[in-house]
Amino acid sequence: MRILLPCLLAGCLGCAHATVPAPPAPAPPVLPASHAGCEPATALVNATLWMRTAAEYRAATRQAYSNARQALDRALADPTWVGAAEENPGDPPQPPAIILDLDETVLDNSPFEARMIERGILFDQASWNKWVQEAAATGILGAADFLFYARDHGVTPFYVTNRAAGEKAATRRNLEKLGLPLGTTPDTLLVLGERPEWDTPDKTPRRAYVARSYRVLMLLGDDLNDFVAARDLSLAARNERVDEHAGWWGSRWFVIPNPVYGSFERAVTGGGGTPCEQLQRKVDALRDR
Repeated sequence: MRILLPCLLAGCLGCAHATVPAPPAPAPPVLPASHAGCEPATALVNATLWMRTAAEYRAATRQAYSNARQALDRALADPTWVGAAEENPGDPPQPPAIILDLDETVLDNSPFEARMIERGILFDQASWNKWVQEAAATGILGAADFLFYARDHGVTPFYVTNRAAGEKAATRRNLEKLGLPLGTTPDTLLVLGERPEWDTPDKTPRRAYVARSYRVLMLLGDDLNDFVAARDLSLAARNERVDEHAGWWGSRWFVIPNPVYGSFERAVTGGGGTPCEQLQRKVDALRDR
């Protein structure tokens, strides 16, 4: 591992080549994140750059969706196959469906992240609202081919996203611009807060809603919460959730890589404090591993 923290905290984008090998433990003192030069957004540079430019990222998303397509064939051939913890294997025969997250699973928001880096901030709600209204997100490589394949084989894709109800129209417009399978009867775009029981980032109620009428064959997402309820869990508890379903990853559940943001951060930072304080907690967590 190489340490770039002084570059990140100083906001130095040009000193990325001045890396040095990580020193042995105990680590020497590092520049406090409360330092006046702290610019947390620069910590997103490599992750966003990878999503925007790396051939490896293109290969990884293609790989995930290619494997999901092969698994879908197996699922359709097995009438007992279920791919969601909310699904009841004893239900009468139901039409097949798949559930996907949207952001960084189907829709690529890395241009928005690049805007935030240019401004030196992590996130801004007004800027996000503007980005959503632009309906300019492109598709994650491999997603469209997989979704068309599913549709052509009689499988209904449902999009379960934590975009807000007020963002639904623009989100639907974005999906329509990409020509992706999208239904209105039933409505296959399930957003946060659209129903009283969906007024929570926990996607379990929406997965259960789909499972009442469909046989859910698989889940696809970029965050652990796209598969199980994991909000506010510790790092150890999150790992336990993964291990509990060890046989489902790569066969029923498929993760699309997203190194930029996610609930993994909250498990380290606790979600409170300033961006600079959160950055310091991330650095401290590296020492503990």
